[in-house]
Amino acid sequence: MSDMTIDTDTMEFQKDLDARGLNTRFVRGMGEYIEKLIVEVGRRHEVEWYCYGNRPDQPFHRPEGSTISRATLTDTPGNRFHAWEQLTFPYQAKRDKVDVLHCTMTTMPWWQPVPTVVTIHDTVQWNTDEDMGPGFYRDRLLPSAFARCAAIVTISHSSQRDILRHWPHLRDKVHVVHHGIVDTYLTDDVGPAPTMLHGLGIDRPYLLYAGGDAPRKRLAWTIELFRELGRTDIVLAVLGVAEAAHAALRASLPEEIRANVVLLPFVPEEDMPALYRNALLTLYPTLYEGFGLPAVKAQAVGTPILLSAVSSLLELAGPAAVLLEPDDRAGWLDSCRAAIERRM
Repeated sequence: MSDMTIDTDTMEFQKDLDARGLNTRFVRGMGEYIEKLIVEVGRRHEVEWYCYGNRPDQPFHRPEGSTISRATLTDTPGNRFHAWEQLTFPYQAKRDKVDVLHCTMTTMPWWQPVPTVVTIHDTVQWNTDEDMGPGFYRDRLLPSAFARCAAIVTISHSSQRDILRHWPHLRDKVHVVHHGIVDTYLTDDVGPAPTMLHGLGIDRPYLLYAGGDAPRKRLAWTIELFRELGRTDIVLAVLGVAEAAHAALRASLPEEIRANVVLLPFVPEEDMPALYRNALLTLYPTLYEGFGLPAVKAQAVGTPILLSAVSSLLELAGPAAVLLEPDDRAGWLDSCRAAIERRM
């Protein structure tokens, strides 16, 4: 087990990329990973990228400064059988005679006509049935495909341990390459942004919940924590919940805090550093993460963040982080109150 390194100073090759994370209305976590992969590898090596997606009805987001030669969006019937991933995508790699096929979203084809690399972000779909139920695809096909591939990239030592717990025979294939963030999080000019915040519906000091509505993210637990704080002069800004779910979520909120919970729309990446920087505190009570970008983003701009002491978050806790046992509600409340008092 080792971190993957590339020793060559210059390299020219063609790379076929599963870019489904960029072939979508809004670029989120997986898309961010693909963007950074394209841009950062392109800064160091001569790469001719061939990007493929499966949604011609959705836009393709070309990363600024990228060297993408082709972006092909093909709708393949048979979603139930993962036909695009298992047939169309590897066929395109063979047709284009690329040097490497990179599967960026944890899953990959069994048929690998060219050297194939997969990024396994986490093993959540094998740990629980949250993302993908048991069956032939999850429990037979994908593990067999992992065994056939040239290399496996994962994004934390925690995910590496999880992968090897499930498939110890993959030990020699697994390499850790941590996530990174864009330079704008590391600059000193991310100042107050009242116009941007007002446009998002934030008109008071706020706590930022950086997650979504997946059960392991614990949005309901966070809302109850905020209710117990009893602060009417502060709002809870909720990031990561699809706008189509906002009405139902708002209706489910306790009446006494409904006016103090702001359900954020999609926030463009260029506004995210200011959103983190201007928060009093970031809350990240998730029960499992392969990496956990909010932990890095909040700390990069100097905003305190409360983290569950689980999985990869143990690797990411720096001076601005407070690690707490997931179910220590009293500890979370005390830490929230202390951070608020320091920041207001």
